[in-house]
Amino acid sequence: MSQSDSIDVGVSFPGGYETLQTYIDESLVYPEISIMMEDQGVVVVEFVVEIDGSLSEILILTGVTGELDREAKRLVRSMPKWNPREFKGEKVRVRCRLPIVFELTDGKSIRKERRQKRRESRQKE
Repeated sequence: MSQSDSIDVGVSFPGGYETLQTYIDESLVYPEISIMMEDQGVVVVEFVVEIDGSLSEILILTGVTGELDREAKRLVRSMPKWNPREFKGEKVRVRCRLPIVFELTDGKSIRKERRQKRRESRQKE
């Protein structure tokens, strides 16, 4: 058995976990009706990362409201290809679960505030 046969590489978002969080912060659109209704919570999305990195079989495992669930699904559908898992030197499909947090503070999306702070810090550079 060669050394490459024993390597097990996990599935990952391009750029890693912090890049995934930034992507979610910048891409998530909190539905206006959900802000008005003060809907909050965690939507758990399950999906399969295919051997080419594309995402398929996107399902809501734990939902909050129809609007938040649809936004979480849209967000995952719009993601770039992931780095697929490698097992014994072969790329394999893998099922993943991703919690997406919808949280408001003072009637505003926390992610929207983070996005604004990032833009302001980039402008200062």
